[in-house]
Amino acid sequence: MGKRALPLAVLLLAASGEAADGGDEAPLPPPAPLDFLEHELDFKAERPPSALPPWVGSKAQCDRMAAECVAWAVCHGLMMRTAAEQTDGADEPTTYVHAPFSLGPCALPAECLREAYEIAPLFGKLVDEVGKDVPWLSATLLSTGESDDFTKRLLKLCARVQSEGKTQKARLAILRSDYMLHTPVKDEPPQMLQVELNTIASSFAGLSQRVADMHLHLAQRWPSLQQHAWKEGGKPAKLSLLQALPPNPAADGIAEGLARGHALYGNPDAAILFVVQPHERNHVDQEHVVQALWRTYGVRVLFRTLSQIGLEAKLVGKQRKLTLPAGEVSVVYFRAGYTPNDYVSNRQWDARALLERSYAIKCPSIEYHLVGCKKVQQQLAQPGELERFLDPSESERLRRVFAGLWSLSGPSDLAACASDEEREAALAMARACDTPADFVMKPQREGGGNNLFGAQMKHALQTFSREQRSGYILMQRIFPEKQLSVMVRAGKLTVGPAISEIGVYSSLLVSKNDRVLLNKANGHLVRTKQEGVDEGGVAAGFAVLSSPLLTSPKWK
Repeated sequence: MGKRALPLAVLLLAASGEAADGGDEAPLPPPAPLDFLEHELDFKAERPPSALPPWVGSKAQCDRMAAECVAWAVCHGLMMRTAAEQTDGADEPTTYVHAPFSLGPCALPAECLREAYEIAPLFGKLVDEVGKDVPWLSATLLSTGESDDFTKRLLKLCARVQSEGKTQKARLAILRSDYMLHTPVKDEPPQMLQVELNTIASSFAGLSQRVADMHLHLAQRWPSLQQHAWKEGGKPAKLSLLQALPPNPAADGIAEGLARGHALYGNPDAAILFVVQPHERNHVDQEHVVQALWRTYGVRVLFRTLSQIGLEAKLVGKQRKLTLPAGEVSVVYFRAGYTPNDYVSNRQWDARALLERSYAIKCPSIEYHLVGCKKVQQQLAQPGELERFLDPSESERLRRVFAGLWSLSGPSDLAACASDEEREAALAMARACDTPADFVMKPQREGGGNNLFGAQMKHALQTFSREQRSGYILMQRIFPEKQLSVMVRAGKLTVGPAISEIGVYSSLLVSKNDRVLLNKANGHLVRTKQEGVDEGGVAAGFAVLSSPLLTSPKWK
């Protein structure tokens, strides 16, 4: 008998580890270093033009770095779909462009990022406690629901689910708490203030994870960026790029949270359902989570819009198990449903109701969704309200990151105010009209592009009826320190002063008997926008994605 041939896979595996024969063999070069000693970084760098950041030696270097990053983005999935074409009857766009990004990382005090990570589980606990107190939640949102039809319908759905009795066996949330560093006085410690707490459809975890990897790659390649990181870190004896540019496992963390919910559901053959918008431009960001779910946990994912769910989904049996033609659903992960634009007819509302009434674990449930309303954020900032849900030490720690927040559901005339809270809000409205640059009006809307600033805000405060104002809250304007940034959109560079916002993702999983199974931070998001741009959404076209460069304090 002839000798049996080895399988091709074995031959390929063996070939991958073989060295070339002969006496001229030379050792392979090592990977690019991640650590650098002080003497390697203490060199005289080329001074860039004043219009460029300090880590860019020249316009030519800036262009080369940008071209390298665009190529990296294409190779590693830092991409977005282009806008949907309304021609040829195409249902989905088929072309892609790199996601907008900053060429270099954003300087951020290390202690601020650490604090944001440490308090993430406290916000998880708060969301769960508030979500369980439906009477308080409904009373808090009563005035908002009277002036805002979208909130009214969400409250009505919540009441229906409560009256029928919830069937899901756990509560699951993917949260993101967003902050800015308030620096009204130069050279004084910044104050980290919360912009908002997102409880539904917290996006960009997948792309943010890639941006962090891209900036690490760039720092390994360019000595000028290495030196910049060394200086920002206080010129240590040894620079570790993995400490200066921390890894960001945001998408992997979200996948873990969803996988834990799936495992708790109890049917390994079921799938996780991603509820998405039609013509979703941010599909690649979602796909990174999908790939992590399959690669690490072997969990299938289905994508459906609310309209498709309305046509396909059914509730089966007394448990009301959620089923689609493709199979049973274990977890419903909402990446849509947070804006009235997602509900163009009753079909979408019926689909949302079917999902909420089902046995599948919702991420988030209707209660958790409502906890993310701006009015709830404002009410929790009132004296004694936070302490209703957390112990005094926990409440004190969270209050340190609360910005000034005021209700707009009360009278604007001081003489008509019936409580201290109403008087404080009326005074804040008056101050906002006098100095509109120091305030912002926020509605019960997500997705960017809905806030009122400046003259538009002043006009709204002076002309809106009390009922119209009730759909908004008034918030202190946060003023972060400006940094010179290079922003890259569709291969084109924009250079100028910019401000940034940091968000920290976290996952929360609580069993039906209130046992906390998971409550931890997952990763982070940095969004950078040009100075003078009010809104901050990446998908809405206002900002670019970035990553943090951790710095040592510059103050005593």
